[in-house]
Amino acid sequence: LFSKPFPQFSARMNAWATMVGGTWLMGECEVNDVIKEDGTILKDQGLLVKRCRFIEESGCASICVNSCKIPTQNFFMQDMGLPLTMKPDYDTHECQFSFGVAPDEQSEFDAKNTPCLSRCP
Repeated sequence: LFSKPFPQFSARMNAWATMVGGTWLMGECEVNDVIKEDGTILKDQGLLVKRCRFIEESGCASICVNSCKIPTQNFFMQDMGLPLTMKPDYDTHECQFSFGVAPDEQSEFDAKNTPCLSRCP
């Protein structure tokens, strides 16, 4: 895997590849910059799903977290060797992918404990 020797290149390439290959599945996407908590800007290492079909169609936070967010983050880390943080926004149906950024424990805890949305089936 080239993600270890070339992490920034790998993160950018995966953002672009996910946009090209995943738009049909997730909805309209655009590559963007990621701003880390320390203010560091990671150029073109993000992907914004403008209106995620999983969130919109299911109307359920649990389906988003357990059928998309966690499995996708695990796939990129375990199979691709590239950390990924996904941050869904249940109000706008957006989802921000941050390639090369490992999810922190608190945000993962919060995601797994997101209460049911008022529109959950």
